Amino acid sequence: MSSAATESADYVRRMVKAESGGWGDEAEALKRIATKIKLSFWTLNNLRTGRAKTVNGDVQDRIRSFFIEHCRSHAERLLHDADMAAKRGHDNDALRGIEDEIRALEARIKASSRDAARGHRARTNA
Repeated sequence: MSSAATESADYVRRMVKAESGGWGDEAEALKRIATKIKLSFWTLNNLRTGRAKTVNGDVQDRIRSFFIEHCRSHAERLLHDADMAAKRGHDNDALRGIEDEIRALEARIKASSRDAARGHRARTNA
């Protein structure tokens, strides 16, 4: 399996795990992800199960970009939860520390997103 396929398969597995409601929902979670990424269910399934040995640059870029967006969305939800806890009166140093860490994570995710877009443009223009 190529390194691109290994990386993409890892992203797909992690997104399915986060998206699924538990055992038995993996296929439906994979369908939802495939629809959002605009790739076929079977392409993602073959990556997830290790059947796909290679992956082309466009597919890898789509999966990576969606994974970055997936991470950004999770960070946004965590910040919202922290804000709600602060509004309920749970505002303390530990909570503020967590919020700071989440904001730092958001900045790293945005940087990764820019780097991924830059890499895609470089491959497209080459």
